[in-house]
Amino acid sequence: MKELVFKDCEIYFNNKLFTGKYELFKGDKYILSISKEGEIKIQKTFKNDILLMEKKYDSCDSGIQKVYDSKGNKISEGKFIKGKRVGNWKYFIKDSIYFIKY
Repeated sequence: MKELVFKDCEIYFNNKLFTGKYELFKGDKYILSISKEGEIKIQKTFKNDILLMEKKYDSCDSGIQKVYDSKGNKISEGKFIKGKRVGNWKYFIKDSIYFIKY
């Protein structure tokens, strides 16, 4: 069977850790992910060809996340662990940067 298998935080293809790019379509969103030796390293989410979110992983389900508005302008950036925001996050509003601690 030639399909990607997601097990815990690892991705397999033909029973081997997967290295490469893969695409997912969820409703009107397109997700492009890059993995190396079974671990997701970069994940980008698009809608109507506009980048909405970018995650750079440093380990299983943790890393840096950047969020963009529907015009592609960055609106926030910060660290996440297990899918939740942690630490100081930057919020970009007009000409200012605000910090919120999670």
